[in-house]
Amino acid sequence: MRLLLLAVLFLVAGCGVGFTETTGASASAPPPDGTYNDTDVMFLQMAVPQHEQGTEMARLAEKRASRKEIRDLAKAIRLTQEDEVRQMKRWLTRWHQPIAPDLDPAAHAGHGGMHGTDPAVLEVLRDTPPGPEFDSRFLNLLTGHQHGAVELARMEEKDGYNEDARALAGRIVASRTAEIQQLASYL
Repeated sequence: MRLLLLAVLFLVAGCGVGFTETTGASASAPPPDGTYNDTDVMFLQMAVPQHEQGTEMARLAEKRASRKEIRDLAKAIRLTQEDEVRQMKRWLTRWHQPIAPDLDPAAHAGHGGMHGTDPAVLEVLRDTPPGPEFDSRFLNLLTGHQHGAVELARMEEKDGYNEDARALAGRIVASRTAEIQQLASYL
């Protein structure tokens, strides 16, 4: 009996992706303890660097934006995303999962490839002098950045399993969508 249970656990643990009969789509299976699935882990691992890049962009805007409303928004974004990063890292640590995503492109083929951050975005902002030109560039780059966050969070809402991670994804979709509208109003 003990060997049978062990064999079942190995099969379940080794199967990170299942096949659903209703849609034929691939679906992440929860781990043996049932608290999270592969999509939850991937979402958090990809959202951490995405958020970290967003906080760095916001930090630059706090110092270089010429308009107070942009500096204020940048500070709010930075504080929110720093808090979210701390929470996401706590979850990954609790689940005994690495913070960094798998950098092998094949590991991300099933969900449209690696949604990554582009270091060139930060370089563009760092090379832009303070003032109105920085404001415009920051607003445009952050708009695209926040669209990426919404896409990533929608993937978690659709295929994630962990209630807390799905709730975070819902908050990200709502807040980043509102930020995108606010950024557009500043352009």
